[in-house]
This record gives sequence, C-alpha cells and structure tokens, in this order.
Amino acid sequence: MINKDSIVRRFINFIQKIIFLHLVVFCLRNFYFLFEKLLRKDKNVALFFLTEEFYYDNSKYLFEYMREKNDFNSILFTANKDLYKEVNEKFPGEVTYAWSMKALKLFLRTKNVIISYGTSAAVFFPYYLHEKCKNIIYLGHGTPVKQIGYQTPVWNKFGKSYQLQSYSYLTACSDIECLMLASGFRVSLNQIWISGMPRYDYLLSENNKNTNLLQEHPYLNKKVILYAPTWRDGKLTEFFPFEDYTPDQLQKFLEINDAYLLIRGHKESVKRKSIKKDTALFNLDRVKKAEQDKFPDVTQLLPFVDILITDYSSILVDFLLLDKPMCFIPYDLAEYKSYQGILLDYERNTPGKKFTSMKELTSGLQDYIENPNQDQEWRQTVCRTYHQFKDQENCLRIYKNIVSLK
Repeated sequence: MINKDSIVRRFINFIQKIIFLHLVVFCLRNFYFLFEKLLRKDKNVALFFLTEEFYYDNSKYLFEYMREKNDFNSILFTANKDLYKEVNEKFPGEVTYAWSMKALKLFLRTKNVIISYGTSAAVFFPYYLHEKCKNIIYLGHGTPVKQIGYQTPVWNKFGKSYQLQSYSYLTACSDIECLMLASGFRVSLNQIWISGMPRYDYLLSENNKNTNLLQEHPYLNKKVILYAPTWRDGKLTEFFPFEDYTPDQLQKFLEINDAYLLIRGHKESVKRKSIKKDTALFNLDRVKKAEQDKFPDVTQLLPFVDILITDYSSILVDFLLLDKPMCFIPYDLAEYKSYQGILLDYERNTPGKKFTSMKELTSGLQDYIENPNQDQEWRQTVCRTYHQFKDQENCLRIYKNIVSLK
C-alpha cells in the first residue's frame, strides 16, 4: 500500500522542480535578452551549436559548405570538451569552447545560430537562445514520422511547454513536412524553408562511399542489411520479438547469402539502456553492432546498405533517396500509436514488407536480395511525398536563405 506521506512528498518535489525550472528559464531568458539588446549584432557570423557528443548530421554538412563561402564567418560552438578537441584539430581556429568568456562574448554578438538538435531550451545551458535577439535556424535531424513538439502530450504538460525552444526558421523537405513542423512548433509557414537537408548533398553524391569506412569495416563490401529501430520513449526495444526466432536460423540465412546484419539501436535507447539484451544475437559472427560509437554519422553508412529494416524511424525517409529495398518490424504498432502517435498513414507510407515472424523475415529478405526492384514503384511514390528535391543543392538553398536575412 502506498504511503500517503510519500505521495505528498513526491508531489511537493515535483512542484519544486517545476518552479525551479521556470525560475532558471525565466532568469536566463531575461538575462540574455537584456545583454543582447545592448550589444550590436554581427550578421556575418554563423554560429553552429553542436549539442551532441559527435560531429555529424546536418550541422556538419552545412558548416563544411558555408565555411568555403565569403559571406559568413562560420564557427562551431560546443560545450563538450572532447568534441571541441576533435573538431579543433580538423578546423583549427574555427571552433569555440562554450564554457569560456570568449564564447560568451561571441554568443552575445552573434545574430545567426544554426542547430540540428535542441527541442528543449535546457539543451543549450548555460546559454539561452532568445527568438527576439537571434535568427535561430533549426535544421532538424530527420523528417518527422511520429508526432513532435506540441503535437505530443509531454510538451503540453504544465511547465514543459515553457521549456520548448522557439525557432526563427526551420528547414523542411516537402510541403507535407512544412505542415508537420508548423503544427509541432507553432510557427508560421513563412518561417519554414523547403530546402531539403544538408546531409542529402553527401547521400546523393557519386562519391558517397567513404573509403576510410570501408577499410575500417571490410564487411561493408558484402551484402549489408541494416536494422535500425526507433526510440520508444523509455520503453523496451526488442530486436526480433518473434516466437519462432532463433539466432542459429538468422546465422544460417546470413551465411547462405554471404550477408552481414548491422544493428543500430537508437542513441537514446542505447544511452538509457532500454534495449532488451540478446547476448546470443551479438555472438553471431555475421551480426555487427553499428551504433554511434562505431558509426557516428549514419549518413556515411547508408550508401553501403543494401536493405534497411526499421519500424517507425525517420531513417526510412533518408533511405528512400537511395531507392533500395526497405522492410519493417512494427511489432508494437498499436501501443506506439497510443503514446507517441504517427503522423501519416503507416501502411501506405512504409513501402515494404511487414514482418510478424522469423519465417516471414527470412523469406521477405530473400525476395529483396534476389529482386531489389520489388516494391520500387511504391518506394518512389512515398519518396515524392517526403522529398521535393532529389539533388545536391540542399546546402545551397539553405545558404541563400541565410544570406537573405542579412
């Protein structure tokens, strides 16, 4: 039986936490607003906030594009000391460590801030990105497949919406994504640029197979199947939740086809240890872990992938551009819809086989290995829904929009 005093104590702690977070955000918001209004802004600086542990994704590709231009002084900005050392070796003098007076002065005087990750204002602590003081340009890190921002219950809870980061401009890949972002972040359609994602310039290039990656992982030269499930908001992720699943059966299938299965747990699932352990699976010599510690930038891994297996992850939207087979293990679809929600009709917009057993999986994968063009027309139809552009001018379009703000 739950103790009433314990319930009261937990409630008080919850209220205290909410009040504390409100006070922190309120103080930061007004502190930066006051100082930034007093200082003249430099519109010729493009400050790339790196909020992750790795140098990757859209910020990476746009930075490397813009640093070659004369219109902006492009600078990487990170609070992670290890990441600072890594990127500073590659781009000496073009990186600033966020926990320094130099960084604070730079931040206060900068007009344009570019980010890929950062839904919560807390991500940027001790800085605060004030939408009335800066052009906050959100590149995102994937086309939404699930509900986002204000579409989800969590950001509509008391105290949470106050912490949601506001943006000046967002980038999208299509008209439908514009509507998703406008609804999720409560912004005007005029604030959304249909440009495509910077990383697609690399993904669609002729030289999109990194030779260094191939030397480090020679099995990428074989038949490669990537299994990349989504984040389940703390709920347990299972890789092969089939009654007829056995590791030996999977190993036999991979050997027959001289194939390798790469498993990439979502970074949040890995960090929070919300993946069901399967030691036998990773003891198979043809099964390889492909998480962020081994492949920080999944964009450079995808060109080596012959077949993608996923569920509700936005990785499927990226993979559509390569026009290769994809298939799905939506074992908890009804439950996922109930707590996370899916934006578009799932069956129609997931162009590939759906597996509910190991027998179906091995048979379906065999079909795609023998005939990669199977479901191609379906894939191309869905690709047109998600992608207005299929070229290498995504960075250029975003760059031109940023230039227009000067």
